Amino acid sequence: MSNSDQSERAERAWQWFNDKIASAGFASLTQFAAANGFHKSTLSRYFHCERQIPSGQIGPLCEALSASPQELLQAVGALEWRVGD
Repeated sequence: MSNSDQSERAERAWQWFNDKIASAGFASLTQFAAANGFHKSTLSRYFHCERQIPSGQIGPLCEALSASPQELLQAVGALEWRVGD
């Protein structure tokens, strides 16, 4: 994957995350992290695609974001799911 592709993926993941926390009523990453027991720096790394989300964090993140595991993993580019697969 080229640097441009990685950058675009990270930008899409970060936007998806910000849209999810805003729709959940949080004004900021800091507010979301504190309310849900996450470190904001860790969340930033996950959604800037700098670090993979550990399997043990998928469930808690999905619950906090009201997202399915598939949606979360697609958002960070860890799962490419196409219609018909």
